[in-house]
Amino acid sequence: MSESIKHEGIVESVSGGSVHVKIAQASACSACQVKGSCMAADAQEKYIDCNALEVLQAGDRVVVEVERSLGWLAVLLAFVFPFLLLMLVLCIGNMYLQETVAGTIALCSLLPYYAVLALFKGRIKKKFRFTARRISATE
Repeated sequence: MSESIKHEGIVESVSGGSVHVKIAQASACSACQVKGSCMAADAQEKYIDCNALEVLQAGDRVVVEVERSLGWLAVLLAFVFPFLLLMLVLCIGNMYLQETVAGTIALCSLLPYYAVLALFKGRIKKKFRFTARRISATE
């Protein structure tokens, strides 16, 4: 993967060619010296199922990679398209209905959108392929 998004993580479990990896997702200010007194600093643990590029064991430190273009696709599916749908329905509804009714219908229009995403979850999951490889001594 030439253009990829990378995160370091630790292998939690291995089953066949698939590994379950725990990554620590930290905000940009997590390295700040005053993060202890700042409410903006946060860190979360995320779990990702990945294809193993080599033989891995639980406890191994790995790099999880995904193509950068798939990151943009995820942003489009999760944020941009729903926002555009919401605004389109709100604008059209505002021309013919009261503001509160138009707003309610606009919010409800997101339900079918996310239902369709849920129906295609398996297909989307196949497209988003995460890979894991052991961290070498030089990294």
